Amino acid sequence: MSTLVSPSKEGSSSDHEDLALKEARVTPVRQSGRRKLFIITGIAGAVVVVLALALGLGLGLGLKKKSNLSYVTTNSSFLLDQNFVVTSTPTTRYYEFVISEAVGSPDGVQRTMLVVNNQFPGPLIEVNSGDELVVNVFNQLPNGTTIHWHGQLQNGTNYMDGTNGITQCPIPPGMNFTYRFTINPNQYGTFWYHAHASTQYTDGIYGPLIIHSLSEPIYGQYDREALVILSDWYDVMSSGLLTQYLSSAGIDGSNYGGVNPGAEPPPDSGLINGKMNGSSFDLQPNLRYRLRLINMGTLTEFMFSVDSHVLSVVEADGTSLVPVDVHRVPIHVAQRYSVILTTNQTAGSYNVRAEMQATCYKLSNPNLNTMVLATMTYGASPTTPNTQDWSDVFPSLCLDLNSTMIVPQIAMNPPNSTETVQIFMSFQQTTESGGTQTLAFMNSTSWQAESTNPTLLQMSNLGIQTTFDSSQLVVVNDDITVVDLILNSYDDASHPFHLHGHVFWILGEGDGDYLSGVSQLNTTNPPRRDTLTIPGYGWVAIRFITDNPGLWAFHCHIGWHMAAGLLMQFASLPSQIQQFQIPSYLSNQCTQQSGGQVVN
Repeated sequence: MSTLVSPSKEGSSSDHEDLALKEARVTPVRQSGRRKLFIITGIAGAVVVVLALALGLGLGLGLKKKSNLSYVTTNSSFLLDQNFVVTSTPTTRYYEFVISEAVGSPDGVQRTMLVVNNQFPGPLIEVNSGDELVVNVFNQLPNGTTIHWHGQLQNGTNYMDGTNGITQCPIPPGMNFTYRFTINPNQYGTFWYHAHASTQYTDGIYGPLIIHSLSEPIYGQYDREALVILSDWYDVMSSGLLTQYLSSAGIDGSNYGGVNPGAEPPPDSGLINGKMNGSSFDLQPNLRYRLRLINMGTLTEFMFSVDSHVLSVVEADGTSLVPVDVHRVPIHVAQRYSVILTTNQTAGSYNVRAEMQATCYKLSNPNLNTMVLATMTYGASPTTPNTQDWSDVFPSLCLDLNSTMIVPQIAMNPPNSTETVQIFMSFQQTTESGGTQTLAFMNSTSWQAESTNPTLLQMSNLGIQTTFDSSQLVVVNDDITVVDLILNSYDDASHPFHLHGHVFWILGEGDGDYLSGVSQLNTTNPPRRDTLTIPGYGWVAIRFITDNPGLWAFHCHIGWHMAAGLLMQFASLPSQIQQFQIPSYLSNQCTQQSGGQVVN
């Protein structure tokens, strides 16, 4: 459970250099030059790469090894504290995070992990709307890191968004960074935090952030609350997998030559609340439980269900919904749902299921058990459940709930659009590599993090600008505009996209390319959320207002894809960015970077 702790030294970029750190440091790799599109016409023969197997890259071959690192503690605070006081009177809540390496075995295979306060998943942050949140993050990793507060609007505090290369430089090893911001008074629901540097969160740097409010439309419609954290898991460090993923060979050698571009490493297992086996929910009979579902994975969409229990969906990404009853809830990477489950069936133990949608992987892992199980018990002593899954068939496509099921309780029609931005996302081969490396592109730009000179500081220090490095696609608006963002996918897989600092309206989606005046859009109380799924070879249209000053990332939340370049930015109201009171320690830490990529 969350606790209030006294603040430690705040703000300085080097006031904690006495932290005990490992001697070994990973030398960053600097990438230079522009990533350019190069589409190979004709298919070269794929080279089978044995190295991936030799390294045990994501195929269930993680090896146990001795280590002097501490052993991770599996977090057990998944039933929310009934004594937490929900109030409209704001307060300041302090937390201290120590980011470090530790040894753990969430799926039974021992490996080095990256964790917060030696816990996995990370500690719960629990606040009320309007509270000030202060989190002092101490970096004990051998590499830089940042923490992003997923879904937080950060109005006026864009520099606390925690996005490497955009709103800050990585926190250097041995130093600390104090995140201080106010929870928006009109924001409530289920959120999370995670590392936002390279693929570090894949290795365990993530945890829940819950915002309570008396004004939340569904407040009082349940008796208890519980967290359900879903994630995929790899038996080796993500840095090694990422190196292989971005190499000319790809994960299995089929990545290039036009055979299987952008094929991601398949996970080795799936977890519920940090465990592949043994997670349990000990509940009370005849109560309404709000289960807060969060997908903290890297690649996988899950299909969540509980045997014999209907789920009433009441929240999506912080937006309260008109309740809709379902047997299963599809939840893609970074999305959140709240469902109400009533413990009114026969006393006993039931299977809690999180089915990994492996049909959406480009590569298969024959050792992967896609059905992740936990146990829910009430009115009896826990036993191994023998309950049965729902018999109705669910689709194998990795898509969101149908938009007709995501109806906001507080109706809100979007204003008329004043600008249209059209983006084409794809995976293409590059001229730099001679056509042997595949990267991800938004239009003709493949993003690279400017870890020593984030775009926010560029805009703050140099004034309003519209020209950036060729690896940065930035849409600049110094007036409040209503943007229709049209995203067309030229990839066969679905992609969960997240927009920082905003809640957007989802106007429509479909197959093929978006056609202006032909493709149908809904402007009558359409779904509102911060993370949505674009279908393979399809399009989505979202609408948002550029009234939140700052540099805001819009990116695919599949960790491998963002690292491959699937990210763009919106620079909103740069004249107001000039007025930001950016802490000096943020700029100071940028002068202490070694440059290059952030790796684990």
